[in-house]
Amino acid sequence: MIGAILAGLVVAASMSTPPAASAPAPSPLAVRLDEIRGRFDLPALAGFAMKGGEIIAIEAVGVRARGEEAVVTIDDRWHLGSCGKAMSATVLDQLVARGDLAWDTTIGEVFGDVDEVLPAWHDVPLRRLVQHRSGLPEDRMEHLIAMRTMADGTPLSVQRLELVRLVLAEPPVESDGSKMRYSNFGYAIAAAMAERRTGRDWESMCRELLFEPLRMSSTDFGAPGSMEMVDQPRGHRDGVPIPPSRFADNPPAISAAGTIHATMADWSRFLAAHLDAARGEPGVFDAARLQALQRPPAGGDYASGWMVLRRGWAPGPILTHNGTNTLWFAVVWMSPARDWVMAAITNEGGPNAAQACDAAVGLMMRELRRLEPVEPPTPRDSVETEFGPR
Repeated sequence: MIGAILAGLVVAASMSTPPAASAPAPSPLAVRLDEIRGRFDLPALAGFAMKGGEIIAIEAVGVRARGEEAVVTIDDRWHLGSCGKAMSATVLDQLVARGDLAWDTTIGEVFGDVDEVLPAWHDVPLRRLVQHRSGLPEDRMEHLIAMRTMADGTPLSVQRLELVRLVLAEPPVESDGSKMRYSNFGYAIAAAMAERRTGRDWESMCRELLFEPLRMSSTDFGAPGSMEMVDQPRGHRDGVPIPPSRFADNPPAISAAGTIHATMADWSRFLAAHLDAARGEPGVFDAARLQALQRPPAGGDYASGWMVLRRGWAPGPILTHNGTNTLWFAVVWMSPARDWVMAAITNEGGPNAAQACDAAVGLMMRELRRLEPVEPPTPRDSVETEFGPR
């Protein structure tokens, strides 16, 4: 079903790319999306809707950078923030499948020889790191600053090991996995465990085990585009466009927590893989393994890169996540029972960005509903921001 995405993109692209001679009127979806963008004063806003693994609606409106004329397109690259955590968990699961790691592999088994790592961390398994149940507190700014100020050219594996030393030199808040505490450092430590076990860098493993199998050829890490020209959307802080640089994204040492950028087409390929798995349909990856990533621990609602919720507009569980590095905002909602995926992105962070993306997802929901002959009762039609920006 993933291959069916391409057909939808061809149709959408033909509708969105104007001929050289005259520009056609924007589509009704583009008009409504631009109204939302203007209402929340954002430089750009984009979104897509999928059903059955196929994109049935896709649009992008606005400009790549405030003060510039270059408009966004459906082929542009967007920063996904913590929406990339589900990708990282998928890569870790592929390493588990081939025996490089196990979900029960503990921090002590990998970093027990690192003097700064307190013994209280030794029994924490890999699984709890990606479920935010490791006992890590929320991220401390001083550790992020330490990563930013490391000398240029310092290998990423060295940076990640230094982060392990800094973070795990402090005792856990609790050590039994009883409480969910959102922490980007958990994913960074998980990636460091993978690097130490394999001897390979995290980014190469992501390309080999995820991007290449799903043909995500326009996916990479960090802020998209170049310094020299506005060839991709730029993230914005307080309305000011920030050119790609080390200050335009989170430190690469925590890339597993969310520094991935991608086109909407590439992102949809990943989402289609998880949608197929959730529905028990065959795909590139083993469906049962991805389903395990989509199940939260007993009594919780955070799985491995996914929030698992219920809403009146869809029977059964819904998978969702949002993400931001404070310069971008992205959100995705997936209903396996309805075979729906809705996603929205903007190149600015903050509360306005979150509200605009939720409104854009509402538009995508209406596009999906147009395809259904009978609409079931929906006591709650709106989507919401479920947890704070990440």
